[in-house]
Amino acid sequence: MNAKDISQKYVLMLLADGFDEIETVVILSTLRRAGTCIKSVGLTSGLINSVHGVLLMPDFALTDLGRLIAVSSIEMVILPGGEQSLAKLGSDPRIHRLLCQVIAQQSFVAINSHGMQILQAALTSNAAEGYNKRDRVILRYPLEQTVEQFAQNLAYRLERSLH
Repeated sequence: MNAKDISQKYVLMLLADGFDEIETVVILSTLRRAGTCIKSVGLTSGLINSVHGVLLMPDFALTDLGRLIAVSSIEMVILPGGEQSLAKLGSDPRIHRLLCQVIAQQSFVAINSHGMQILQAALTSNAAEGYNKRDRVILRYPLEQTVEQFAQNLAYRLERSLH
């Protein structure tokens, strides 16, 4: 991590085995092309296996996230699809704490309908400060929208929030 990285606001995409590779790659590449500082974060270190066997090496592991959060701010956390991945993320108390922290800071959480269950569990188990503000910070991926459209909407939302 270099000095330029530390001074920026970050978007984090959380990944665990079983993630949806199409949602993940489309959103990562769209936001990176838009100039967003987005980092993929693996629940574990090393390669993460998608739902269809595509391997992805995250930018860093969840265990390394503490250093980043201590010196920078998180603008958005994205939970891409993949029921298996979401189940693993949802069972990790560190993810619960991170989601609560992001909502308390009034940063964004981008999720699909399955991710909403994880978010509800995190907020309930941690009695999150800012829980009543959650509707303003949760961005849901509508089923009638393509992943490309959703990624473009995220890029637009991030651009507006940073200016």
